[in-house]
Amino acid sequence: MALTIRDIAKLAGVSRGTVDRVLHNRGRVDPEVEQRIKAIVRECNYQPSRAAQQLSMRKQKLRIGFLSRIDQNGFWSIVIRSADKAERELAEYGITIEKRYFDYCRPETQLEMINELVAMDISALVIVPLDDPLIRQRLQELDQQGIVVILLQSEISGFSPFCYIGSDYYIGGRTAAGLLHNFTAGRPSQILLLNGSKYLSSHRLRRSGFLDELDAYHTPHELIESGDITSDPEYAYHQARKQLEAHPEITAVYTVPDSAAAVSRAIRDMGRIGQITHIGFGMTDSTRPCILDGSLSASIGHRAEQQGYLPFSILLEYFISGQIPGERRILMLNDIFIKQNSVF
Repeated sequence: MALTIRDIAKLAGVSRGTVDRVLHNRGRVDPEVEQRIKAIVRECNYQPSRAAQQLSMRKQKLRIGFLSRIDQNGFWSIVIRSADKAERELAEYGITIEKRYFDYCRPETQLEMINELVAMDISALVIVPLDDPLIRQRLQELDQQGIVVILLQSEISGFSPFCYIGSDYYIGGRTAAGLLHNFTAGRPSQILLLNGSKYLSSHRLRRSGFLDELDAYHTPHELIESGDITSDPEYAYHQARKQLEAHPEITAVYTVPDSAAAVSRAIRDMGRIGQITHIGFGMTDSTRPCILDGSLSASIGHRAEQQGYLPFSILLEYFISGQIPGERRILMLNDIFIKQNSVF
């Protein structure tokens, strides 16, 4: 039979309330009594029941902050739906998730959002961070205060979080270059590279991986680069169309941010399907039709459902049992989608 708090109290010669305070680090207990209780717990390998843990966590009323990007029918919509599913499950343990969303912002704005969440007395923060010294410093402060920080999709140089959940975006960029090389059979290409945000390490790595792999292939190419098209789909559409109109010689497009559907629309509206090889990211309700009609030749997915759910699953296990993930960098596979495997 499993050892109970009542059993521990009897063995230690104390009340159940005293045992509970020791197990959950609540209130003052005589140091000698505390050591005696902890020795019994170790010797008897006491494991609290899931029901008892659930009741205890309900009393604590834990809050998790969630600061994520948002979009319409894209990658982040899937992430948020998965986070909503996790929220319903965490509610059974009395854990609430306080949410803030952004589509495009500067570090100063993200810092304000972080501070809003911290003011709500959060115990953990799941964040899609902007890679900027202002954000790094604030997250370091939170870490020192004991707030658990999980980074989602992008990392920050010089900061070690509780864990990172995302993908290897440098490999994603290399994969995109490999796909382009295969689609074009290594023929010379006039490539339009549509850049992402300088504040997102995922975007920078997608770009550098792509360019490094092109060089490794010795693929003959000329490069035309745009500025950041991350802000919104309409802006991405107009920037892509502007470049395609100005450079009719373009034969390939590489879309770095999660804007492939908007760029595909520009290719479609200009009647360039079949003339342009387009490589982008994300398998969503908005990108799948583009793959099927040929305006998006291939897309690289990063398992948005898992990225949205996993941070909260990890935090639940940590709050319940102190379990720390075995891997501090949890990487999603780069899934490749083309027309033949996108009908489902």
